[in-house]
Amino acid sequence: MRVVVVGTGHVGLVTAVTLAAIGHDVVGVDNDEERIGGLRQGISPFFEPGLQGLMEQMTDAGRLRFDVEVTGAVQGAQVIFFCVGTPARASGEASLVALERAVRSVAPSLSGPAVVVEKSTVPAGTAERLWRILRLERPDLVDEIEVVSNPEFLREGQAVEDALHPGRILVGARSPRGFETMRQLFEPLIDSGTRFIETDMATAELAKHACNAFLALKISFANALARVCERAGADVTAAVDVMGSDPRIGRAFLDAGLGYGGFCFPKDLQAFEHLAARLGYDFPLLREVARINDEAVEATFEKVKDALWNLEDKRVALLGLSFKPDTDDVRFSPALALAGRLLNEGATVVGYDPWAGAAAKSELPGLEVASSADDAMADAHCMVVCTEWDEFRSLDLRRAKALLAHPIVVDGRNIFDPTTMKEEGFVYYGTGRASHRSAH
Repeated sequence: MRVVVVGTGHVGLVTAVTLAAIGHDVVGVDNDEERIGGLRQGISPFFEPGLQGLMEQMTDAGRLRFDVEVTGAVQGAQVIFFCVGTPARASGEASLVALERAVRSVAPSLSGPAVVVEKSTVPAGTAERLWRILRLERPDLVDEIEVVSNPEFLREGQAVEDALHPGRILVGARSPRGFETMRQLFEPLIDSGTRFIETDMATAELAKHACNAFLALKISFANALARVCERAGADVTAAVDVMGSDPRIGRAFLDAGLGYGGFCFPKDLQAFEHLAARLGYDFPLLREVARINDEAVEATFEKVKDALWNLEDKRVALLGLSFKPDTDDVRFSPALALAGRLLNEGATVVGYDPWAGAAAKSELPGLEVASSADDAMADAHCMVVCTEWDEFRSLDLRRAKALLAHPIVVDGRNIFDPTTMKEEGFVYYGTGRASHRSAH
């Protein structure tokens, strides 16, 4: 099928590349000329495991190309995905300005039967509004255009794998024709066993927000539990392992630490709460989830402060700057939130991340960025694990102790074993663990 993907951010680029990989002829469109120029040279604008190589393969195979001109790209396209950003306004409401502009820019170029796919995460009712816009803009094609909702469920760091082997494909549509077109589009994935779920458009839109909110809820529950475990003399990791053994609960997203970050969870939680309020329902649980997430960063900050007493003239090393491993995304990163708190208290903060150093420096100019974990730890009075990259799990602890000015570790992701840290002579602060001052 001929497919156009409007927007080449994290969702759009992964969508374009993986749709080409399952056999479609795809054009990725973006009004950012610099980004398109880089994509045409085979350069991904962000790090995502497996994406760069697959993009090069699809471009070389002739099934993927990129353009800044929407007119030529859209003509003759059977399916048009919209993957533009929906950032939060000051009120928390999702801004849909970019989405409306994108749809209006495409409408004049539509030339025949086409399915318009809303891929961006949006409030329930948005697809219906897009349908109204297209009906007004192109009354001549009112019987040939379908609007469907197809929310993405991609995890940064595993997005390519999630797109090629999804747990489910959710489609909300108005008519059998919309469902049938999407079945044809995803036929290779459906044939391999992926579940295809059909709903109305509003349900599909709402389900996406509900999924992200519930995952954020699990993370915040684990972090609130960590605060209780520290006071009760219990171990949060062992506690959530017990919880996760119950199939009704599941172990995923129950790791205590600095909390969630990234572009999706924070803004989607706000947008979902705003939608509920607009519909006349107060949803205080969502506010509490966000509050507990902020509390997780503050709790880690307090451990650093407890360990170092006065933060002035102290050097703190942060291992990990991205909001999660296997991505260079630092948007709403808990590591940068912690770095900001430490800088404001007078500490010198140096961070290292395998991929996100440049982005972190751009976001927080006062942060020093090291080229390696060793360089970050050298002469630091405290080391904080902020992102659970595999590289940090295999640190040479004896070397780390020799590099640090003081052998103090605040483990914001519980990647180290407390007993081992005690035996190696570290002052160890875990997360949700009773004896966080383990040794001298």
